[in-house]
Amino acid sequence: MITITNSPMGFLYADTLEKHNIAGTGAYSIAYHVTPTLVIKRVRPEEKETEAEAEHPFLAEIAFLKHMNKCQDRCSSIVDCFLTFPDHIFLSYCPNNQLDRRLLGHQEREPGVDGLRGRLIRIKEYEDPAIVAQWIQQLSSALEFVEKIGFCHNDLHAGNCLLDKDFNLKLIDFGRVTPIGQLLEGVSVPLAILTRVGPLSGSYGLCGARTEQFAVGSILYFMVYGHEPDDDPNVDRLELCERFNRMEFPELNRHEVFDELISACWHNVWPTMALLAYSFKWKTEHIAGSIPEYEVIDRVKEIKNCETLIRKGILGPELALLYRPFWWKYLHAGKNIFFWKVLIDLPRRIRLWFYC
Repeated sequence: MITITNSPMGFLYADTLEKHNIAGTGAYSIAYHVTPTLVIKRVRPEEKETEAEAEHPFLAEIAFLKHMNKCQDRCSSIVDCFLTFPDHIFLSYCPNNQLDRRLLGHQEREPGVDGLRGRLIRIKEYEDPAIVAQWIQQLSSALEFVEKIGFCHNDLHAGNCLLDKDFNLKLIDFGRVTPIGQLLEGVSVPLAILTRVGPLSGSYGLCGARTEQFAVGSILYFMVYGHEPDDDPNVDRLELCERFNRMEFPELNRHEVFDELISACWHNVWPTMALLAYSFKWKTEHIAGSIPEYEVIDRVKEIKNCETLIRKGILGPELALLYRPFWWKYLHAGKNIFFWKVLIDLPRRIRLWFYC
């Protein structure tokens, strides 16, 4: 429940963002669930302290989201962004959480140590092929759109895929997005492999369809096999990573269509993500069957809801004042002037009272 308190600036405002439930966390951010349909993603306080030494964590993401929101056509498979501020981003809420949490919930593991996951014992339950086909179509559609406007996501994994109330997939977290053709950094096996020849040998190469589809193949493997490609309980993880970099991939023997798509992604078959999305839809539409429609979001209404929250002080009194109507600001200024006039005149009134 929001508690209303008195602001030192003279108006009522809601408690700070931290009073709300946490919807999710990332390396550089925390997302708070503030209404049934909205979350606010905020830079971690410790990241702000190091901002002078490094690029602001939200700089690339905000630039991408603003660019995307200017596009006439929209992509339902990407999370909706309504307002952005240097340290805060207003996003649509997806109640069924991250895809990786759902998939990890199907696993049985040994007890972990120091917050690390324990050794995988077995997969208790596998996802239905129909919903896997639905998710991979939606993910590839999102990446086709990102490519169309000239960018690469560069941080593709199941933790950056959310599930809405109808279990439709939405791509999130564009903190590492760059224009196509930039050097790919900050990734590792099984979401990327080192290039072996040429001037970029020993690096992950330039971002583009090659790097994006490799990560898609590993995400699809996770959906189908119930664990990530480098999470084989019978093989040391470092050895698996070495095998990946030698293009020696795990055996694929669970689903003919999905196995073919995984292998194609790992072997860089498609020159563009648009062709990948087309192939994925064509090869899996008979498996997916009828895919539920994405809920239509009233962006104008949600932006107004965001502004209402700001006026109530969810981001602090300074922004609350900024979003107040002009007439309220003038009224507030008039009240302040009247208060100071009374305060300045108080000694004279006290003296008159004593003399009388």
